[in-house]
Amino acid sequence: MSVVPCTNDAHCQCRSGTNSERRPLCQQPAHDWVKATTLDELDVGPVIFKHGRFQIAIYQSAEQTYAIDNRCPHEGYPLAEGTIDEQCVLTCNWHNWKFRLDDGECLLGGDHVRAYETKVEMNDVYINLDPRSKQLIQSRVLQGLRAAFPKQDYGHICRELSRLYFNNRDPLEGVRQAIRWSFDKYEYGTTHAFAACADWLDLYRRYDGDWERQLVTLGETIDHMAFDALRHQEYPFLSGTDKWEETSFIEAAEQENRAIVETMVTNACATGVAFEEMEPAFTHAALAHYNDFGHTLIYVQKARSLLARSKMKSTQDILLPLARHICFTKREDITPEFCSYTHVFRECVKNFGNNLVMGDSSGLQKGGVEASLAWTAAAVEQYSPETIYDELLRVCGYNMLTFDLTHDSRTTNSVVDNVGWLGFTHAITFANAVREQCQQFSEFWKHGLLQLACFVGRNQRYRVLDMPTAEWRVDNWVDFLAKVHETILDSGIRAPIFVAHYLKTTLAIEAELACASSETQSMLLAALNRFVHSPIKQKHARRLAHQAIALIARDFE
Repeated sequence: MSVVPCTNDAHCQCRSGTNSERRPLCQQPAHDWVKATTLDELDVGPVIFKHGRFQIAIYQSAEQTYAIDNRCPHEGYPLAEGTIDEQCVLTCNWHNWKFRLDDGECLLGGDHVRAYETKVEMNDVYINLDPRSKQLIQSRVLQGLRAAFPKQDYGHICRELSRLYFNNRDPLEGVRQAIRWSFDKYEYGTTHAFAACADWLDLYRRYDGDWERQLVTLGETIDHMAFDALRHQEYPFLSGTDKWEETSFIEAAEQENRAIVETMVTNACATGVAFEEMEPAFTHAALAHYNDFGHTLIYVQKARSLLARSKMKSTQDILLPLARHICFTKREDITPEFCSYTHVFRECVKNFGNNLVMGDSSGLQKGGVEASLAWTAAAVEQYSPETIYDELLRVCGYNMLTFDLTHDSRTTNSVVDNVGWLGFTHAITFANAVREQCQQFSEFWKHGLLQLACFVGRNQRYRVLDMPTAEWRVDNWVDFLAKVHETILDSGIRAPIFVAHYLKTTLAIEAELACASSETQSMLLAALNRFVHSPIKQKHARRLAHQAIALIARDFE
């Protein structure tokens, strides 16, 4: 090992490691030492040393020489302007962040700051500018990201992701870690945070070469996961000896048997069973009933995308929450509004027709859920599934385009009429999931189409049928969608769920444009145009207060 000769033992102050372990200079390995200042200059006060991209603040205490990056990692304020206490803790005077001088550890605030080894030879102060190992950098960054995550500190999250990027580390590792930190904190399984993550990563891929936009996509998805996991404990997954078997999985899901469902998925992931092998069973369970207003099928669709785009080595971090969700999902088809679904589905035994040109679809315009289900069941005998799907999708777009916004602002309505934009956009994202899953597994087309008809019928009564719609027509798709993407990237909306619906609806419509009829394309674009240019009410304080009083007061009448 080569060594740096010790020229002045009296002033030897070599430091090594984050704990400021001191060793004699003659035992130090050779480093990229650069002369930065002198002790005489430090007697006057801190010295700022600039060398290439480095800007380092150097301090001298009674016993030690210190060097740290001069820019506060919070917002860049010069740390040389800060104050130092007797314990050699530096306070940034802008926002009161505090750092240990010997290792740069942040004691109050968020991000750490880099500290440098120093040595003194005679009267000269040297700094070791050796580059840190990529492994050390990534470890340090992920520690910072882990500290930011439970606080949902968006700025800190973005700074740590940028440190990965500018140090040539994979920023997606931040997303993978966030999935690991949150997957067992969702009490009822998969949430929109994971579903939206698949779409944010789609945009991340599209923005390759544009780090600012890519950073927003990663920051938004980590922020959403942090929000959904906020203040939640770990909810352990159940385990046992059941091996993966498709029929048994479907039966256990039908019985809401978490022990078997979660055990099967755990063991399948551990033994290398690919999601492609499990996906038919997950799709079956998702469409076995009109589950959770369509969320379950969307979560299955997005799990496949998320596995591919995140490049997660541990598939169970994504699939176990999905398995749990399937056991907790609510059954819409046993509620009064949708109870006719099961009967219509059982009676719909005819094979699909071959007609590719849609005829009369007026049955989808009135009559509610029952009429929409009846029209769809009758259409099965005449038309191909793709033809029926396109018409249902067009009507979902029309319903969304003509949504009566007064329903979103009402405060005295009953619970059954709690409706807003998300009820309409969800019809589009569910439709997209139906097409993708049923094109893979055609045996589920009747399930998907009839459940899509439930959306059509339910949303009929919340429209303004005489509303002028021409103003929302979109002629230039490319320019319009580019502007929508900019809205998604900087929506100004704090609650992640609403930004996620901007995102999911837009990407679902983009996907459908590639295969929809021209009339359906125009309807979807116009609906999206009105949606992104309309207000979203994120909280219904008066409505919830009114409904709480109406419910509780009955007990005292």
